Amino acid sequence: MRPLCACTHPDGYDAAQLARIAAAHGVPPLLARALVRRGLTDDAAIDAFLHPTPDGLPDPLALPDMAAAVERLRAAIGSGERICVYGDYDADGVCATAILIDCLRAAGADAIYYLPSRHGEGYGLHEAALRDIAGKGVRLVVTVDTGINALEQARACRALGMDLIVTDHHLPCAALPDACAVVAQARPGLPAPEAGLCGAGVAFQLSRALDPEGPYQKRLALAAVATVADVVPLRGSNRAIVALGLRELDRVAGLRALLACAGQGDRPVNGETAAFLLAPRLNAAGRMGGADRAVELLLAGTEAEAAPLAAWLDGQNAARRAQEQRILDDIAARCPEGAFADRRAIVLCGEDWHLGVIGIVAARLVERYHRPALLFGLHNGLLTGSCRSIPGIDLHACLSAFSDRFERFGGHALAAGVTMRPEAFDAFAADFDAYLREHFDAETFEPVAWYEEDVSLSELTVDAVDALQALGPFGEGNPEPVFRLTQAEASGVRQIGREGAHLSLTVEQGGGALRAVGFGFGARAAEFGGARRWTLLCTPQRSDFRGQSRVELRLSAAFPADAAKVFRAFLAKALYNTDVDCDKLCEVFAVTHGFSPFAALSLAPDALRRRYVRLRGLTEGGAAADSLLALDAADDLFACCVFLELGFFAPDAARALVAPVQRPAQRTLEESALYRSAVRAQQKQ
Repeated sequence: MRPLCACTHPDGYDAAQLARIAAAHGVPPLLARALVRRGLTDDAAIDAFLHPTPDGLPDPLALPDMAAAVERLRAAIGSGERICVYGDYDADGVCATAILIDCLRAAGADAIYYLPSRHGEGYGLHEAALRDIAGKGVRLVVTVDTGINALEQARACRALGMDLIVTDHHLPCAALPDACAVVAQARPGLPAPEAGLCGAGVAFQLSRALDPEGPYQKRLALAAVATVADVVPLRGSNRAIVALGLRELDRVAGLRALLACAGQGDRPVNGETAAFLLAPRLNAAGRMGGADRAVELLLAGTEAEAAPLAAWLDGQNAARRAQEQRILDDIAARCPEGAFADRRAIVLCGEDWHLGVIGIVAARLVERYHRPALLFGLHNGLLTGSCRSIPGIDLHACLSAFSDRFERFGGHALAAGVTMRPEAFDAFAADFDAYLREHFDAETFEPVAWYEEDVSLSELTVDAVDALQALGPFGEGNPEPVFRLTQAEASGVRQIGREGAHLSLTVEQGGGALRAVGFGFGARAAEFGGARRWTLLCTPQRSDFRGQSRVELRLSAAFPADAAKVFRAFLAKALYNTDVDCDKLCEVFAVTHGFSPFAALSLAPDALRRRYVRLRGLTEGGAAADSLLALDAADDLFACCVFLELGFFAPDAARALVAPVQRPAQRTLEESALYRSAVRAQQKQ
């Protein structure tokens, strides 16, 4: 059994270090602690993190083979050779393609581009495409976001009379393709970067090396969007690219038009803008059809050129959402509530499921049920699957155990793609579930919600919350801070939004109160109205309304601090000899809620005496054991356990009854191990 939530930084802080950081950088304690949690204690590193500048962008020539790539490109531009940029159909790939095409054409190059079809060709270089490219008079191919493992295709490229430059960010095999240059941080023998660039990040660096004095802001904006979209860690170079690039989004006509279609209005642009408004629309082009129009949008020079392309992408995104919902509805109809509770993996197929969307649906199922999800659609007589996993389960390693059943497969720890024959599906689905059951314990499939630290409502002032925004842009590797509030109370609970899907409530703690919103919490309205104490995970945000600024909370998780459940398990063990690890239960409760289940009990002898008298009255003549388990109050359940332990009551297991012992031996409360545990727990609080 795992705690429901856990702290990412449980080791505490050096008070002197925090005071020095706060004073040196003029930040409040809340932000100083957040910097330390991110490993930032050096003044120069803190300053670079809080105030990124173009000087913080890395030297592009530090990438391997960059000088050779620039030399070959300049030679091609100088001699008028036709160059083809070979990209990919996702947001990273289309941004990378647009960056390099923009740079090459600005330098006077004869440059075209090629993006493979997700549905007709799939990822990577293809010999048929290379033959077509060669037929268009291309003499130099430059890959972006692909090519690191294209060994055979590189040989084919040379045989067709074309040179090849590879720029990529994916992991290579042992050998590298035969090319003029292989620009990749992850080349064998090189130290792994702290946070590797995405494909567009590498393309941006190539554009800087090729045109070091030219304008770079539009290309930086595209690299920023791609970095967020490709979910690479926002640390080091990536953080600088995103922080600086988001400021330049307005320079790209295509991005302006896409934001207008998405209803951005005059709201400030941040990481969420790139992640939830831009990336899905850029990805939708390749998912639903061809990605070329996404590149054309990003290369558009005017609003008039960009507007119809942006409208088309917005329509493709709407179609993608409709397909996604159709698959989710199909799964809900086929799998009733609770159908996945006993499964270690969700393995499903649908003959008419859209292959460009099943990966998104798989990710949603993983988020909802916290187990790997493998979804398959039928294409050209084969089942093509998109697979997603959870931390702790290396999907690629698990699928490798079944490699003889696949036509092909590949991927990494958290995501993979699989192709198999339809007749192999049923046996694979059963065997994969059995494999996970054999190799992973049940706790692996229990989700844990993470938070950064405990705070009180009094700490969440407008100024302190404003200061936290300096940690942005937020994303992979640099999440927006989530805090824990313990022993909070909820009032004014009401459902809001379409069909009451969300909750609005007031959170009270220690005399303070803040409004909170729980997106997707609508179904828990009655629960919030009933439970008295809560442990809440939330992110504070500034809200401005009618000239007034205040802090509001966005809930991410909520756990009722119900100590009665713990003592109900204690009592069930005493009555039925159930297999319950009571110490573990208490530990899990304490880690989740920040205090012991014993903390709120009334341990005064007089109070326990009154409960004893009440319990004797309830059980006189024999009471059903289940009636005691139905008691609501933690104090009553605790008292039952103590008095059973002391021999004041006796269970009749055969008849499932409990009755008072008429002449019990004289004993003191201190003779109960459970009572002593409660006293020790309260003394520690």
